[in-house]
Amino acid sequence: MIEGNYHFEKYLLDNRKVIKLLDQAIKQNRGFSLARFGIGEISYLSYPANGLLVQEFKRYESYAGVSNVPEIIRRELVRSLRDADIAGLIAPWRLDPWAKQTRTVLEQLKFMPSKVCCAWIMQSLLEEGILWSWLSNKKVFLVGRRSKEAENVFKEQGVQITGSTGLNGYDELIRVQNELQSNQEWEIALISSGIPATILAPRIAKLTQKVAIDFGHALDMILDGEEYKLSDLVKKWNDQFS
Repeated sequence: MIEGNYHFEKYLLDNRKVIKLLDQAIKQNRGFSLARFGIGEISYLSYPANGLLVQEFKRYESYAGVSNVPEIIRRELVRSLRDADIAGLIAPWRLDPWAKQTRTVLEQLKFMPSKVCCAWIMQSLLEEGILWSWLSNKKVFLVGRRSKEAENVFKEQGVQITGSTGLNGYDELIRVQNELQSNQEWEIALISSGIPATILAPRIAKLTQKVAIDFGHALDMILDGEEYKLSDLVKKWNDQFS
């Protein structure tokens, strides 16, 4: 591939197109995943060529569910990047240095995802007021540290919640995977659990033939509203263990 081919930003799908693809998959009972590759994921995908990024991510590591060595996390993220039906990548207008690093990663892997969107897609659906109308009357399973807390908020917005389960780190992936496989009443799994969410979404879509979305901080924004601040959440989490 020539260098220019890794300019993924030229191919970013808009939000409505992404929703259309997700709806199509639900209608056709087809496994479909959206996995997002933010700062944490790109840091680990840059390892070991750029080990410094993983070092700099240390403060967020536990909060982001990284409970294994960088080599294994990287291997799983490479698989996820290759298997995801849509890869959410860091758009240059959000964080240009990280968009450049994303291009470097794609170039090193000699891989370009077939469909890409902005990594902040779920947050922007929420901000644009599209999220709730899209999810209304869909059967949703919530996964992540704050999923229990979120159940009622989703129900109040007319979303059918068929279940929820916690996911704190990489070590819990198999348990959650089994739970999602045994409870088959859901149509969409929304996973908010840092790096494990990126790994789990394509896996679960394949195993269940359903739609799995790496939902990210959109969940924190729903729960915290104006109060949402990532640095506060990270500090609160890290303080528990210090």
